[in-house]
Amino acid sequence: MAASSLSSLYLSHHRPGNPFPSLTAKCIPFISSLLIKSRSSRKDANALPEAGFLRHCPSGSSVNGSRWGARYDRKERIGAVIKDGIEPAVVWEEGIKDVEAEQKRRVVTSPGFSFSAAGLLFPYHLGVAQFLIEKGYVKETTPLAGSSAGAVVCAVIASGASMEEALMATKVLADDCRRRGTVFRLGAVLRDVLDKFLPEDSHTRSNGRVRIAVTQILRRPRGLLVDQFDSKEDLINAVLASSFIPGYTAPLPATLFRNRLCIDGAATMFMPPTSAAQTVRVCAFPATQLKLQGIGISPDCNPGNRGSAREVFSWALKPAEDDILDRLFELGYLDAAVWGEENPVVEAVEVDLPSVKNGSE
Repeated sequence: MAASSLSSLYLSHHRPGNPFPSLTAKCIPFISSLLIKSRSSRKDANALPEAGFLRHCPSGSSVNGSRWGARYDRKERIGAVIKDGIEPAVVWEEGIKDVEAEQKRRVVTSPGFSFSAAGLLFPYHLGVAQFLIEKGYVKETTPLAGSSAGAVVCAVIASGASMEEALMATKVLADDCRRRGTVFRLGAVLRDVLDKFLPEDSHTRSNGRVRIAVTQILRRPRGLLVDQFDSKEDLINAVLASSFIPGYTAPLPATLFRNRLCIDGAATMFMPPTSAAQTVRVCAFPATQLKLQGIGISPDCNPGNRGSAREVFSWALKPAEDDILDRLFELGYLDAAVWGEENPVVEAVEVDLPSVKNGSE
């Protein structure tokens, strides 16, 4: 679907005279994914203009140089630079404390699972997660990663809550937005739902296991992976920063996360890598229509059992009715089941050593 068509679709759901829909439509995950694809044609030399001072280790990751330390506390300095296995021109950074949090994990189960940005298609990811947990693909030792809506789902999985309970919480959020509006309010409503839903120790459950992707704004957008959280509030702040769509989530061009201006993680990391040796990527949108490579689970798994492109993108922007949310949950479960048939749990899941490298499957 072209950007102009997507903008028209968004405009059809909002009152005339609103100056922000066009901007919002360009910032949703679909458009963000196109930004990722466009960078794949660039040379690696052009992919690191902001990180040229980083020292590269023999392993292929990088550690921080002295220039960064002049601007940030040591724990906030860059500890690793990671190149995407599918899109080599796409680069992410991790802070030192995030790398250290991963290294503290003694047991890591591979593969890890990365959940894409998805707008308001939370239930699709929840349905996928339900299958993966139910069949033993996702354990407490399974690394997770996500951008935007995918980050929300990762925090929910790590919290130990059931996916059915999470679906009910999603319906509460959707009902609030249907009745009182979504634009400029979604961020506040999401914060309230997460604060009530996540347990007080949700940050410790996520530390070293869940990578949340945010886009930090400097001279240009740069991706940052966060997986060490100081408190439940810090975890929620990371999720909200990863989900911040300018002019949609709130009436602001960016949000402040750890004293840095940030926007939606999907602008630079549509599906971030996990810390596992292999990462299975989960996309709530039809991957072939977005021309995405290396996707494990998506509506493409069941092409005859998915909503139309217009329906899917509409549901991503506008809170759907409860029956649609239930349907999205079911579709996610069924798509994951198709993937599971080709990847039996006894063959797919194995114990691995912690690593800051990533792979993709």
